[in-house]
This record gives sequence, structure tokens and C-alpha cells, in this order.
Amino acid sequence: MDASRPRTTERRFFPELEGMRGLAAMGVLTTHVGLSAGIIGLMDQEPKGFYGVLLQQLQVSLPIFFILSGMLLYRPFALATLAGTRKPAVKPYLWRRVLRTLPAYWALVAVAMTFLNRENIHGAWQVIRAVLLLQVYQLDSRTVAQGLEQTWTLATEVAFYALLPLMARALDKIAGRSPDPGVRVRRILWALSSLVVLGFVFCVWTELPSMGQYPMQNEWPPKWFGFIAVGMGLAALSAAADLSPATIPAIYRWMMKHPLWCWAAAFAIYVVACVRPIGKPGYADYPDMAGGLTEMLLYMLFGLFIVAPVTVPHDRSKFVIAAMSNPVMRFLGRISYGLYLWHIAVIYFWQGGIFGPGGFWKLFGITLGGTIVLATASFYLIESPAMKLRERLGKASAGPSVETIHS
Repeated sequence: MDASRPRTTERRFFPELEGMRGLAAMGVLTTHVGLSAGIIGLMDQEPKGFYGVLLQQLQVSLPIFFILSGMLLYRPFALATLAGTRKPAVKPYLWRRVLRTLPAYWALVAVAMTFLNRENIHGAWQVIRAVLLLQVYQLDSRTVAQGLEQTWTLATEVAFYALLPLMARALDKIAGRSPDPGVRVRRILWALSSLVVLGFVFCVWTELPSMGQYPMQNEWPPKWFGFIAVGMGLAALSAAADLSPATIPAIYRWMMKHPLWCWAAAFAIYVVACVRPIGKPGYADYPDMAGGLTEMLLYMLFGLFIVAPVTVPHDRSKFVIAAMSNPVMRFLGRISYGLYLWHIAVIYFWQGGIFGPGGFWKLFGITLGGTIVLATASFYLIESPAMKLRERLGKASAGPSVETIHS
């Protein structure tokens, strides 16, 4: 790539990332069905054979969401830093995040509070806390509203959305004005590594015996920002591959050339997580410190290797495209936010609680079918109309939010 040629900015859409989001949503849904059906071990309940072990470690799907968010949302900022071009405007960015996240979530809150929690509401603060996504910032998990248990991850996402412009500005200062994009991207990666370290340090704190079992602090954003930092690092590498492929680190060049080996590595890491070298395989119990740190490392590596091949800006593998861009995966990716939001509520409506009698396959079919219906309705009746307001209100364009530079 000739750096002397004029650069133009155009939006880029990564269709394989949409399919990856659908895959992650299906993994989270399947894990919760396995837990609700009693297939996964919990406290005195033993896992139901090999299937319980496999389903329990489908939790590796969860970090994919954080890594994808870091990749997609930071990429325009990373591109501007590496190319020395104009930074994305903050107000349109925040407006897009509000419209993409809150309307569909508020619909879930309305349904959950009306039909699943009506008898347990003893004050306005219980509702306001849920509306404002503050339910994770408490010390007693028993007070989280039914049907909203999984939304602790959304609280982390929203915290990241709010902090990203500040993080991007700090990374821009750290990267400096070196004429070499390779130097700049390495400075960004080193800075992001501090967030990874912070996540492990926070994990150690939540695993202290004094914290007790299942502390709510385990679900606070600092522990999970390391996963988002991995996604931001992939965003910087992807942007650098657009600008100056020869300057990117060797590990990313290897990932670009060997995407199937990356996925093979991700599968191997999943197998190791299932075996659970530290801890009891198939159990969803809160791990001890060694088990928690090991699991966190495995999940981070899994997310890195499974997402990296779909961040390549050019000449992506035909197999990767076929696997992640086929109509089924694209559809699941399109409605993935609704799949994430509604599947716990469907389990409650069907079983009368998060745990109940019945076989896995029946509950899986009911949950998947009901959630797809609700998620599709959410996308076409709430999410899509809300996103159209971006352009009408003059706050942000209606196009994809990821852009790149072509020479």
C-alpha cells in the first residue's frame, strides 16, 4: 500500500461479525436452558453426564459480545488515530448507542416488571434501578428483578459505551504522532494491556474469601473491561491492516493468513475449559480464586481466537465467510440483541421460574422458538424504527458505524 496516495474515508460493514454475534447469542441461550433444565451441575445438583459439561462451558460465548463491542465501536477511533484523520464525533456516537440499546431493553423491563415481578415490587426505586441499568451495582443478587438476570452484561456494555470516547482520546495521546502506523498500533496495544491486567486484579478481589459466594461485584464492569480491551486491540490491528499491512505485529499477520487454525485453537481452548483443569467439570458453582483466574484466561483466549478471523479487512477466508455470512447466521445476528434480552423471560413464562421440571430438548425448543418470535418482533417493531431516528433527528447518519480508509 502506497502511503503517498490520497486516502479517502468510506464506511465498512463486517457481515461476518453479525453472524458471530448470532452464534454468541445462541451459545448464551443454550447455556441458560441447560442450567434451567438441570443439565448443568449447581451446588448439590450433579451435571447430567457429558452434555452437562459441554453446556456449562458454552459460557465461552459470553465474552464474544464484549470483544465484538470493543472491535466494532473502537475501530473508527483507532483508524483516525493511526491515519491521523478527523476523529469520530462523540454526540452522534452516543446517540446511536442510546437508540440501539435502550428502547428494546425498556420494552423488556416493562414486560418483566408487569408480569414477572409485580408482587415483588415494594418501591419505585426497584423499577427506576432497572430502567437506568443500575441493578448490577448492589450487593445482594436476590433483589435483581426476575427476567433481567442476564442484563448485568448490558450494564457493562453501557458503561463501556459511555467511557469509549474518553478511552479513545487517551489512546490517541499515548499513540503519539509517530509517522509509523506500526509504532502507533503497538503503543495502543501496550496501553490496552493495562485494562487486561486491571480485569485480573479485580477478579482476584472478587475471589477473596471475605467476598462470600456469588458476590455481585463479580459482575461489575472492571472485571470485564479486559475482554473489551481485547476487542479494542483487534480493532487497532484491523485498522492497521487497512493502512499499512506490513507494519502490523506478526501474530495478527498469522491470524489473517490462517483463520481456520485460529478457530481450531479456539475449539481446543473450549475443550480445555470443559475439562476444567482447576475446578469441577460441568458445575456452574462460583469458582475459587485459581479456578476463576484460569477460566477468565481461557475465555479471553477463546474470544481472541474465534473473533480475530472475522476482523480481517480484506481477503477473508471463503470458509469464514460461508460459516458466518450465510442467511441463517446473518438473521440470528440481526436479531441477536432480542435473543439476548428475551430468552430468560421466556423460560420464566414457560416454567413459572428459572428452574423447573422438564427435559432439556423440550425446554430448548420452547425457549428458542419463543425467543426468536419475540426477538424478531423486537427488531422490526422497536429496534429498527428506533435506529431510523438517528438520521431523522440529525444526530447521526443511518449507515454502518465502522469505517476504514482505502488508498
